[in-house]
Amino acid sequence: MAFYSARLTKSGVNSWAVEFRHPILKDREGKQGRKIRRGLGTNQAEAQNVVNDLNRLLSDDTFWSLNERNRALSNFQPRVVEIFYDQMEEDILTDSWELRDSKIKLPNNTDGYSRVMLLGTTGAGKTTVIRQLIGTDPDEISFPAISASRTTTCNTEYVFSEGNWKGVVTFISQAQTIKLIEESVWEAFRRAIIGEDEKNVAKSLLSHPEQRFRLSYFLGQYRTTSRRSSINKENNQEALEIPYPDQLALQTELDYIINEIKLLADEARNEFPPDGDNIDEIIDLLYEVWVKEDTERFNDLVQHILRLIKIRFDIIKYGTFQRDNRGWPIYWYHESEDKWEVIKMMRWFAGNEGRRFGQLLAPVVNGVRLQGPFKPNWWTNDDSPQLVLIDGEGIGHDSNITTSIPMEVTNRFKETDAVVLVDNASQPMLDIPKVILREAISRGQLEKLMVVYTRFDQVEGSNMIDDEDRIDHVMGIQTGAIEAMQEAYNLNSRLIRQLRDHLYNYTFFFPNTNVLQNIPDELKEEMDRFIESLCSKVIKEDLQFPNETKAIPEYDFGRLVLAINETEDLFMQKWLGLLGLRPSQYPKQHWMRIKALSNRLANWPNIVEYNGLEPASDLASYLMQRINEFINAPKDWSIAVPDENKLSILQGLSGAISDQINQLVFKRIKIDNHPQWMIAFNYKGTGSTVPRASEIRSIFEKTIPKSRITYDSFSEDLLEEIKKIIEDAIRAVKEE
Repeated sequence: MAFYSARLTKSGVNSWAVEFRHPILKDREGKQGRKIRRGLGTNQAEAQNVVNDLNRLLSDDTFWSLNERNRALSNFQPRVVEIFYDQMEEDILTDSWELRDSKIKLPNNTDGYSRVMLLGTTGAGKTTVIRQLIGTDPDEISFPAISASRTTTCNTEYVFSEGNWKGVVTFISQAQTIKLIEESVWEAFRRAIIGEDEKNVAKSLLSHPEQRFRLSYFLGQYRTTSRRSSINKENNQEALEIPYPDQLALQTELDYIINEIKLLADEARNEFPPDGDNIDEIIDLLYEVWVKEDTERFNDLVQHILRLIKIRFDIIKYGTFQRDNRGWPIYWYHESEDKWEVIKMMRWFAGNEGRRFGQLLAPVVNGVRLQGPFKPNWWTNDDSPQLVLIDGEGIGHDSNITTSIPMEVTNRFKETDAVVLVDNASQPMLDIPKVILREAISRGQLEKLMVVYTRFDQVEGSNMIDDEDRIDHVMGIQTGAIEAMQEAYNLNSRLIRQLRDHLYNYTFFFPNTNVLQNIPDELKEEMDRFIESLCSKVIKEDLQFPNETKAIPEYDFGRLVLAINETEDLFMQKWLGLLGLRPSQYPKQHWMRIKALSNRLANWPNIVEYNGLEPASDLASYLMQRINEFINAPKDWSIAVPDENKLSILQGLSGAISDQINQLVFKRIKIDNHPQWMIAFNYKGTGSTVPRASEIRSIFEKTIPKSRITYDSFSEDLLEEIKKIIEDAIRAVKEE
């Protein structure tokens, strides 16, 4: 077994630090023994005492498990325990959906409830529809939050149920939070080292490129010197339950952080002056091999920001937190007869009010679930409609590269009774809505599909006199878009006709959805019709035939080779274009985005995407698209079956296959090729772009190999795995 020890080292003129190789954590090349460096202050004797205590811990491998942290606290000083355990990953990854389920169970159709998933592009109006359905009171609180940019950054579920109000909020892990802080500091460091002004450095620090993790929510908004004179205490703060944050204190803290980043950039320039044509790649190399590994300032700054985030949780006055053994919150839960005791807490967990920046927690929240007697403000029935609403992030923030929806979303299809596409009536059926429709029907969700058009009041034209004309106009565009999908995606013509006819009866038009007071009668009537349709989804169609014999499709599995080859063509055409290895309709991505993607696949548990780059979701989508075509063309049926019933049977089969295909793709892309993703990520410096892209190409060629008459092991394994998934699904249908 390797021997691990810590040593005391100088850190600056008057301060000390400890350095050691961690026996559990891996470095950036996937090797055991990540280098850890932590500041210990200016007292040499105290610093040496920490080092001695840490060496005792390193010499006893029975303490090298995260589960032993509490025992370590009784044997070593707290600073030693913090240094050793703080960056260790949890041994078991927690499923946040299951955590929320453990506190608030989602009722399903057997309980008489319809589960409704809402999907749409950013800005389509999903949140305004939800605000109408749950009866948001405009005089109380702006929840759910809305804005001109990406607002919903986590899953949110609403259970309409009589009784007490309940809320549960789940959080990303501390380890993931640290990684996101590091990436935010890197963005700011890059700006500082090339000499950009303080405002741009601050902007890069406070808003992560993915736009989910915004440090501004914790640290406040940066103000230039010219704007600071306008910072005043808020008037009438006495009337507030919790005062707005002290803007001067926030600005002082931000100034310190930005100054540390600038000092870090100065130190880096002095040690390794950047020189060369591709300055970004040189800065990246400098950051990876010197800043993150050898500087106390970087690690101390990340830990400082983490401590500030932890302090922000102190603002929560109601409910209870469940925390891990490092004190990081796993979930928050509260139940009360008072609606606002629960809902008002959402301003901290899911709010975006500008005056509250410096107090908000939304960037570390990965899920919210609320239960209570929700109902629209105009609802006249005594009881709430029996609905569960499931909302998530907007789909496809870059329509130039979006060809799928995340696997996290499609994995939930099987648990829903209705899949609702929310679209903008003034600009209907652009690229992303068609992707959502195609994804839903290829995964067996056609009969669950509905379309809601917001901003119907904004549909204008000299040829349109009344609402009927406006409906005809939008429906004409929708029909044309659906029919164009047949050629664009090479889809089954019968499936396209079924989709067109189905949506004719399940398309809804909402005017003025942002109006929460004096709601127009037209909106009330259309939303009542919508709610009635949602509730009717609880009733499942009985496809049993008089002789009680099930109709089972039969297939020629030799044709699966064609489905795999077509998938390979579609996937490689897109991804070789994104990697810059082949001319394509898809734009080449900046090398830093490709490196960030490789980092996610190499080093982030369960993560297979980065900021719109979603190879696993793309591959699963293309594969389901082609498998669905295979499913919809059986060579025969076990018994005669009416044409009108075939679609339901075949869609059910596609739905049963969908999750298994997602799991197969996740395994083949991330798990089976993890060492190669580490290699791709670890390319550094000038000239690293091409070998990284080539490494990723090699991964994809193994993941989705083109099948040939003479199989190699990769292609034969894939073919057999897909065949087994389909056969198992057919067998399950027989046994139902």
